[in-house]
Amino acid sequence: MSPAPVQTSLRRLWVGAFVGFFLIFGAWAFAAPYDGPPDEVQHVIRAAGVVSGQVAPEPVIIDNWDGRGSRGLGAYQRVPEGLHSPATCWGFDPDKPANCATSIHGGPVTEVPTSAGRYNPTYYALVGLPVRVWPGWGGLVLSRLISAALSAALLTCAFAVLVRWSRFGLMLGGLVAASTPMLAHLAGAVNPNGLEISAGIALFAAGIPMVLDKRMVASRRPLYWLFGISAVLLALVRPLGPLWLVSALAVLGLGLSRARIRELWSTKLVRNWTLGIGAALLASVAWTLVMRTGSVVPPDDEPRPYISPLQAALTYFEDWNIYFRGMVGGAGWFDIFIPSPFYWLWISFVAALLLFALVAGGWADRWRFVPFVLGGFVAPGILQVAKANVLGLAVIGGRYMLPLLVGIPLLAAFILDRTLMNARLSRTTTRLFIIALLPVHIVLLVYAMIRWQRGRGSGGLNILKGEWHPPTGSLLPMLLMLAGLGVAAYIFWGAQNLIHRAAGGDGPLTVASTATEWSTPGTAANGAATANGGAVTANGASTATVGRHRRPEPDDESPVVGH
Repeated sequence: MSPAPVQTSLRRLWVGAFVGFFLIFGAWAFAAPYDGPPDEVQHVIRAAGVVSGQVAPEPVIIDNWDGRGSRGLGAYQRVPEGLHSPATCWGFDPDKPANCATSIHGGPVTEVPTSAGRYNPTYYALVGLPVRVWPGWGGLVLSRLISAALSAALLTCAFAVLVRWSRFGLMLGGLVAASTPMLAHLAGAVNPNGLEISAGIALFAAGIPMVLDKRMVASRRPLYWLFGISAVLLALVRPLGPLWLVSALAVLGLGLSRARIRELWSTKLVRNWTLGIGAALLASVAWTLVMRTGSVVPPDDEPRPYISPLQAALTYFEDWNIYFRGMVGGAGWFDIFIPSPFYWLWISFVAALLLFALVAGGWADRWRFVPFVLGGFVAPGILQVAKANVLGLAVIGGRYMLPLLVGIPLLAAFILDRTLMNARLSRTTTRLFIIALLPVHIVLLVYAMIRWQRGRGSGGLNILKGEWHPPTGSLLPMLLMLAGLGVAAYIFWGAQNLIHRAAGGDGPLTVASTATEWSTPGTAANGAATANGGAVTANGASTATVGRHRRPEPDDESPVVGH
């Protein structure tokens, strides 16, 4: 395949992937009432304050920040008073539609409380202008769409690097599994959690081939840029970002040889991004300490029954079925869930990747999953137990852990692509992920719209019936979702076919006997990668990896993807 057609295909795939992701996320931007997504009122007030120049308000204890008399540590922002319209009348009554709520509106600028007032301003500076200039439904949707576009851009870049660096394309299936309906719900809202999860996906999509794949393929410069940008965003967007970033770096760095570390450090762009990531980590930690972002106070003055550490730990362990549901899709105020088989389906697909990766990978591969356990399971458990007598037993939600745990299906797919799979099996598996998982996005959107329109459990799946509808109508979100899923399925399917053709078709399945056979360029032995990342010889059958369409170029001079 000549370089020009492949470059043209990559550009077309990039545009198509962005359109698909943006439409899927944008559907939620038009579907949800104000404060329908988690804590959206708090984040909107913070965003409007940041773009008004109120970057570091004084942390104070505020009462009635959610309209329900709750007490907590936050801040005040001088914004239009109509932005403080929380879902008080319906948000905690799943059988009540959203038509009782006061619509988002402007009004005189005054001191408005928000529990997000101490949060890092990075995300809010990006999305806050529309809702500050136009404090109504139009401004809210524009701010949501900016948030959706940011997440879509990160996932599209992740898709692009995987098309070029995934050996047989199985990591595209891992990307489908990592991009859960819960991510789509958050990405289409004013909530930094969506951008945080997207940054985690992009970080692993770039970092895994950047660090663990030693083949001489096309320039790694796009990997360095995507990894650096994603790491900085992950560190800054939310208070737990440094924990997720350090855990992710531990996953990627575990077992690296000194020679590999020296090889990476010899690249100027890697050194520069290392300094940038370190500065972002320090800035995030400093902000958390100065603004007391990690501090909490009891939500009220009423005495609480004592919860022992053992009781809190057992409850945390037992609640993991809830956390898994929250990772896949628990929309709104933890009151919008889909039928259980859809959760089983999604989790089983990810578990299958993980199980076979643990079986097929070497000891170094298996140890890489330990930081996922420590960072994504043990550390949140410690936080839950430590705060049990302050905030109760509901501190952690599944969506909070996603920025780190999205790396599991991507890493597992990388290991299987490198050890167990061939082009045909990878293509079939990725197609199965596309067919089985993408429709779950529609299911969650339908259940969410029904809950907002007429309350949960009211019967029927007609999204056009109910007491509340978005000002732009209830049909538009469903059309956007269907269009987005159609485009995404078509683009992912086409990208997998491109990788399959470039890999030489359905060669026989072989497993390399040593890690060296997968990583040593220019070796003629069976299973060894040749120079330029091109052919991989397996029992006489020639296969190839995406990336061979360009000659290797120096990392500091080569163009980025799409140029």
